[in-house]
Amino acid sequence: MQKNSKYQRILDKNITLTEKRISTIMGSPIIKLWKQIRQFLKKNYDFQPELLFYGSKYGWCYRYRRKNKTLCVLYPETKAFTVLVTLGKKETEHFKQRFSTFNKDTQKIFTNARQYHDGKWIYKRVLNISDMNDVESLIKIKKEPKNDLVTTE
Repeated sequence: MQKNSKYQRILDKNITLTEKRISTIMGSPIIKLWKQIRQFLKKNYDFQPELLFYGSKYGWCYRYRRKNKTLCVLYPETKAFTVLVTLGKKETEHFKQRFSTFNKDTQKIFTNARQYHDGKWIYKRVLNISDMNDVESLIKIKKEPKNDLVTTE
């Protein structure tokens, strides 16, 4: 894991990562939000989670991917987790239209994110329910849910 950070990713490739180990690393109450985002993704999208080691800088993650398209990537951390959502040009414009509906931290992350040719890469750390709601909204901007029964509780 990373050193000198309150929130540390799992950077050791030799660790056998399981949901139980993730629960221990994250601790309560963050594990509840982790389970909530995983359930949200399972319920609303036909993307399969792949447990991957993304190298010594990013560590272990769950990448949600289908047909070479990535919906999002979840990075478990101590006392938190980070979600990567890549917004293309259309999605970036959609975010800008809804800018005021996001919390200040998400607004700052979006504003400071580098604009690449394919859009913006939004790395959002989840620490509370407000962050969780923003992540779900980001994912919905990226791709509409497969059903209209989406609820955020």
